[in-house]
Amino acid sequence: MPALPSVNLTEPEKRQLLALARSTLVDSFGSDPAAKLPLTSHHKLPTSHSKLPDEAVIELKLGCFVTLTLDGELKGCMGCIEGERTLANSIPDLATSSAFYDSRFSPLRQPQLSRVSIEISLLSPLTPLNVRSQAQLEEYLAQDHYGVVLKEDGLRAVFLPQVWEHFSGPKTFIDALKVKGGWPENYWSDKIEVELFKVIHFSENR
Repeated sequence: MPALPSVNLTEPEKRQLLALARSTLVDSFGSDPAAKLPLTSHHKLPTSHSKLPDEAVIELKLGCFVTLTLDGELKGCMGCIEGERTLANSIPDLATSSAFYDSRFSPLRQPQLSRVSIEISLLSPLTPLNVRSQAQLEEYLAQDHYGVVLKEDGLRAVFLPQVWEHFSGPKTFIDALKVKGGWPENYWSDKIEVELFKVIHFSENR
């Protein structure tokens, strides 16, 4: 299989994209941003004197996920695995969706905003992997912890590379991914399509 492409950003570019997501959440409550955020280096918003994301960055079309944590616990996560829109459009929409439309959680409330941390994950283009069995996929993933997409007959599931830390190895990772997508845990078919990707992820806390 060919080497997977990588996504690289500078530290200022990362901070600018996080600020774009943060300002979207602040604006969604419709009042003074300074009243909602602690004065820390992690929560800096664009102002008339600060630099907005470089055009070259926000015009990239990449798969993207925005994850919110509240006091260290997951509060919302929404994303798209393929770059159909520019980051200028997808990051604000995904930040809003993560805050208010992730059905696993209650909508974000204004008093919680200062305690929320934002993480952005940018995906490399998806790369198909031809495998004949789950065992072959497990063997491949034992070499490196990629993000994985499984697809078959309208079913689809995706795990970001960060999810690996919750599993003991490739088998438990793949089994959980199948269950997430609606397949039985012990199911495999030669019709299942596998795609891999890399991620660059960054948050307000690091």
